[in-house]
Amino acid sequence: MSDRENELEKLVNRLSTDVAENLYQTIQMLGQIASMSERNYQGSHSRWVSDKSAELARLLGMKKEFIFQVKVAALLHDIGKIAFKDSALFKHPSEMNKGEYKQYTYHPEIAVEMLKGHSGLSQISELILQHHERLDGSGFPRHMKGKDIHPGALIIGVVDTYHNYVFKSSRGDRYSDHKQVVYTNSSQILNMTKDRHKAAISYLVSKKGVLFDKKVVDVFITLIEFDRKDIDGKTVLRIPVNTVEEGMVFAEDYYTSHGLLIASRSEIITPEMRKALVRFAENGDIPHKILVLAEKG
Repeated sequence: MSDRENELEKLVNRLSTDVAENLYQTIQMLGQIASMSERNYQGSHSRWVSDKSAELARLLGMKKEFIFQVKVAALLHDIGKIAFKDSALFKHPSEMNKGEYKQYTYHPEIAVEMLKGHSGLSQISELILQHHERLDGSGFPRHMKGKDIHPGALIIGVVDTYHNYVFKSSRGDRYSDHKQVVYTNSSQILNMTKDRHKAAISYLVSKKGVLFDKKVVDVFITLIEFDRKDIDGKTVLRIPVNTVEEGMVFAEDYYTSHGLLIASRSEIITPEMRKALVRFAENGDIPHKILVLAEKG
């Protein structure tokens, strides 16, 4: 290979890295914007749906590129809600009046409008547009059916539905009092969500093959039951941020000085989060020692 060809190859690699880094920064920024509409959830809805959707896609044998698209689409799936009034954000669709529900059904299309100027997010936008479509055509906004729905959207739809059942609160909901609880062990978290978890699983099972893909539901249930079993029996430890390990669970909410949620109690720590925690601690956004649920020893 000539010197010129070597230089061209280095330039292409450098440009590819720059493009990837710019896309990652854009996604992170948009994810923070999306989280601003999540005051009605325990913890971060978008981040939880993103992590679990990606994990589910992996368990279903999807390729890495597909998993990445699902992860990003799930992170941004509710970004179209940022202009919603609080009164609508705290309601389940069944509780909304006609005007509120009509606005609610627009949020996938609003998201696409927001993202359409970025060519790197075109495929991701399609997943976001379809995440409320259902197999029987009863979803929105296009009332798509069966195999016409993108497999990634079917994954996000299941995970999103579960999290809404278990972790979404309404105004005056006593369940939201959990935010004042200081957990001492994982059993408290599991007991707090036990009834809602059962109701969510029951709903997903009853709608298999009707609203949701059967295999997606079955694999998701296996995943979530494993997660709940895995955190059972752990206790609260205060440990240095740089010793946090994947699979540990936050025992406390952590926010930036501007009130942006960084990590939420009961959220499972991922490899990406471990790196971010060190950065936040170095910047003074969180303490250098944090509370986690973990095994002793």
